Amino acid sequence: MISYLVTILLTLLMFGMGLGLTIQDFSRVFTIPKAALAGLIGQLIMLPLLGFILCYTLNLSGAIAIGIMLLTLCPGGVLSNMFTLIARGDLALSVTMTSISSLITVFTLPVILNLSMIYFNDETIQLSLPLLKTASQIMLITVIPVSCGMLVLQYAPRFAKASKQWVRRGCGAFLPFLIVGIFMQNGGSWFEHFVQVGLLTICLNILSILLGYGIAKFAKLERPQTKTLSIEVGAQNAMLGVTIAISPFLLNNADVAMVPSIYGVTMVIILWLYALTTSRVDRLQKAHI
Repeated sequence: MISYLVTILLTLLMFGMGLGLTIQDFSRVFTIPKAALAGLIGQLIMLPLLGFILCYTLNLSGAIAIGIMLLTLCPGGVLSNMFTLIARGDLALSVTMTSISSLITVFTLPVILNLSMIYFNDETIQLSLPLLKTASQIMLITVIPVSCGMLVLQYAPRFAKASKQWVRRGCGAFLPFLIVGIFMQNGGSWFEHFVQVGLLTICLNILSILLGYGIAKFAKLERPQTKTLSIEVGAQNAMLGVTIAISPFLLNNADVAMVPSIYGVTMVIILWLYALTTSRVDRLQKAHI
């Protein structure tokens, strides 16, 4: 039951994101090529590599390692746009990265996750993901709802504008109930492993933010774009990770779902603090000028 509710919630979230997207948002990558390319390289290549190094260094295996790799392979979540707005970053770049990464990961996630499961698997967990089936399932809960939202925006802009906030508010209000349900589905193991997994997700959060920041500095981007890359690389779609982990059509494994469910909590706290801090620093700097 929980798996179906999570799938419905994620689908509504993606539909809500589509209500605020246009074709121009996808073509914006050509107007800001250096920033978008740097961000996508960080999110789609460097972040999974960071996840692998973290798992390898800490000698992780089984469900926890697979959960970490699953997170690093997910696209940026819709919350990244909100945190970018709070941090006074480049919102256009944030929307561009979120939308394009959501399309690309449909194909990259099943391939790299399968390789990760082969490498990090142990005898206690037997998982496999058929590539075409996984890609089609991810497309059903990400690309298609976003496309439907974009069509609604194009042909019924007033309805889309009125509906967008209600879709996101409704999903946000329902999210705590789903988290509780995931805890219960794990039979209390969530609380037993909270310290270990929580520390791992916090470590991943901080390292991924620093990764995005470092890539932006290497590319010599402006400060708003630097903040955006830090957030986009540091904010993965935890709901998509949970959905893939507990979906009866995909991994169907509550132990793997434990990692993105805990990550969803730590990510919100850390990125919220990061966004508020950077925004306040900018205001103080402007006040002294």
